[in-house]
Amino acid sequence: MDDDFYNALFERIIHVDPNILREIELHGNRFNNTKAIIQVKEQELMKHKRAMEKLHESYEEDIIIKQVYVERKEVRSKMIQKLEEELRDLRKVVTDESEFPTVDDIHQRIGKFKGKWSSVATPEDQNKALKTLVDRIIYNREDNRIELTVCYK
Repeated sequence: MDDDFYNALFERIIHVDPNILREIELHGNRFNNTKAIIQVKEQELMKHKRAMEKLHESYEEDIIIKQVYVERKEVRSKMIQKLEEELRDLRKVVTDESEFPTVDDIHQRIGKFKGKWSSVATPEDQNKALKTLVDRIIYNREDNRIELTVCYK
């Protein structure tokens, strides 16, 4: 491959498609929304656990009868279990998505890549520099035209 190809590839990589940036930004917003949902669910869970404690105290102090206690306890227990399962699933989503890059991460990586690229001399060194930023490049070739899609790390 010639210098024109590598120069075109370099330009394509450092100019991130605005649609990709928008998608990364939306992902960040969803990530933050998920964390906010977790906080709300945690508060709701604590509320139900406190209510369960008060229910138990009411039963011990003979404020409510056993049948009422058992019925209310069953309802609260199911709600607590449901919330704990939801929280477990949401925390897994947050853990899985926490390593997804932000727009700032992409720009920082591109800056580092530019520095490395300017100091490389051989195609092998260029490939090594590319591997620090790019996960893979998907291309679609039609006649003499090549369309590249860059998948960043």
